[in-house]
Amino acid sequence: MATLLDTCQPDALACLRRALARNRLPHGLVFASPGDVGETELARLLAQYLLCARPATPLDPCGECSECRMVLHGDHPDVHEIRPKGLLRAIKTDDMLGLIQALQQTSLSGGAKVGIIHQAESLRKESANRFLKTLEEPMPGTYFVLVTTRPERLLPTIRSRCQTIRLKPIEAGALRARAARELGLAGGDLALVAAVARGRWNRAARLAPQVREYRDTVNSLSAVLAARGAAAAPAVDFGKSIASGLKARRLVFEEECKGELAAKGRELADVEPGVRREVLDALEDELKSAQAATERDVKAGLFESLADVWRDVWVYKLTGSAGRLLHPFLEPAIKSIAAAYTEHEIIRNIADIDLVRGPTVYLNARMDMVLQGLLSQATMPLEPLVPLRRAIMATGL
Repeated sequence: MATLLDTCQPDALACLRRALARNRLPHGLVFASPGDVGETELARLLAQYLLCARPATPLDPCGECSECRMVLHGDHPDVHEIRPKGLLRAIKTDDMLGLIQALQQTSLSGGAKVGIIHQAESLRKESANRFLKTLEEPMPGTYFVLVTTRPERLLPTIRSRCQTIRLKPIEAGALRARAARELGLAGGDLALVAAVARGRWNRAARLAPQVREYRDTVNSLSAVLAARGAAAAPAVDFGKSIASGLKARRLVFEEECKGELAAKGRELADVEPGVRREVLDALEDELKSAQAATERDVKAGLFESLADVWRDVWVYKLTGSAGRLLHPFLEPAIKSIAAAYTEHEIIRNIADIDLVRGPTVYLNARMDMVLQGLLSQATMPLEPLVPLRRAIMATGL
């Protein structure tokens, strides 16, 4: 029976199978993914195969031995996975050092040792440099898999010591079928989510419960851009509405967090005070980290929505046709914007989004000010060599 990986990532599977068949699997691998297209499953399948007691063919573990079962359940002593933590959602130095130390020890099962680093682009410089030393002189039987959607953010010296395997977006038909089955989408909503996701399951899953809000957002964005010279006031209003929404989310979270901490405190009423405080602090940190990650997803989604609108404008500008638009319901506005902007202005605005989205999402710059800068600057004449003054100033960088 074909799996998600067989359907979506045959080239990546074939590449790994060839390396395994020739006994030439690199100690360092980078799985470069557009986002949730089977990269985690592939990393764990490789770990399972490397530790399997009786594998059949390359990358085909038995799935029944104790080693396979432990990998599947996430409790194998020789498989270590780390992820970003904390409010900045970075891989903590202590976690990275712990991974390196664990993989320098003797294998507890007598086989391979595997380290899987999720969102490896969030490695801090200190951690990345220490990891580089491990990559240069890996212990025998030790393998590292770096999973990332932004391979260009890895240190060049790390990339040069790893083999990069690029995973493809999920094929459009497969994504539509999965979205209909698992997300309950149909009709126009299904078509919109499948188009905007562009083969990334995580994007489809985030959009599914808020299709109406997404439509409202891109409608508002396109209305501001179409206003051109009269867009300053609506740009400010849009930025304020986004800030208000984020603030409301934080207030709801704070109340929910207080409730969870209070409930946990009552549950631990008989526990020694120092231990109770430690458990509650860890829980609070976990809750805040999850909330920060959710807020970053919201911010990143807004920038992607704006980029999607400009993408449609660019396509219409080049082709004069609505056949390839992600948002066919925006055709009148897209046509108007394409007529109002030159090709150079469209390209500049797309580049400006890429310029500020990272600092705004990951360094907690004021989202409302950055959006106002983006939308207001978009309506101004092209100024060579002076990219997006207002938005850059708003990031505080």
